[in-house]
Amino acid sequence: MSMSVDRVETSGYTHTCTLCQAPLGEPLIKGVESSGRSYDVCFCEACKVGITCPVPSREELERLYSREAYRGEEGKRFNRAVEFFVFLSRKMRKRRVKRYLPGGRILDIGCGRGLFLKVMRDDGWEVKGVEFNVEAGSTFYGIPVVGGEPASWGFPEGSFDVITMHHVLEHLPHPKEMIHECRRLLKKGGLLMCAVPNFLSLQSFVGKGVWFHLDVPYHIHHFSEEGLRSILRESGFRIVTTRRFDLEMDPFGWLQTLLNVSGIRKNLLYNMLKRAELKQGEVKGRAVDLLLTLVLLPFYFPLSFFLALCESFFLRRGGTLEFHAVKE
Repeated sequence: MSMSVDRVETSGYTHTCTLCQAPLGEPLIKGVESSGRSYDVCFCEACKVGITCPVPSREELERLYSREAYRGEEGKRFNRAVEFFVFLSRKMRKRRVKRYLPGGRILDIGCGRGLFLKVMRDDGWEVKGVEFNVEAGSTFYGIPVVGGEPASWGFPEGSFDVITMHHVLEHLPHPKEMIHECRRLLKKGGLLMCAVPNFLSLQSFVGKGVWFHLDVPYHIHHFSEEGLRSILRESGFRIVTTRRFDLEMDPFGWLQTLLNVSGIRKNLLYNMLKRAELKQGEVKGRAVDLLLTLVLLPFYFPLSFFLALCESFFLRRGGTLEFHAVKE
């Protein structure tokens, strides 16, 4: 979603929250190097949301999300084995949607190449998509996609039965406005399904600046469960389900975070799983990094599942959150 961006001053850390304009204190996470710059994350005690400082400009966001940098051939990002698992996860997401409605009109905000919408269309749903960087008028599956500001999307009020935003809200400069727009576009009783990383998760606490799901500067806002729950309620939604475990996101989030905190080159395993064309220009890991990854994987892989289950179901602080909310 191409949305206007206001710069946040970092001198002395006297800047204000992008959501409520309350003063922000010293950063909780400092000096995260990414895309040739250094970023901090400050936390707003009023909103219970972290803010990336400085906020990337519109031009920086457009460069970060260019198709060449973010997705490869046919919009795919990973090797075949991982892509098959991604496909299965989209089928599981469809099942979660259908617990509420058997069919209807669905909008996926941040639809990427449109895989989830293809799954829904194959099930008989009428589908539409929104994507940050639209270089063509449709996805790789021939699904119509719009971009730009919400006012330019052209969808009338009450157009959809379901709106999904999976790991999109954290990328937006103005997430509250997007939640308000979702409410406008939904029919009364319509479902909003919204998933984000959990900034106050055990994963985040262990990983800190190398937590896999921190992902600055792509992630501008870093939500806690309390923070996002408050935004949804203030926007006129009634939360019906809160999921704190995601098989696609949480175990791998732990796995890559554990490897990162072990001193191995940051996100090396994740980058190894990408398609070949997306690895071009990336700095390769040292031989010792590759060796340590292979040695630690047999230990960290089962540990990651154990930690993901513990934090999600016992501590109730899962690495990711998914809210199912109904328009009142």
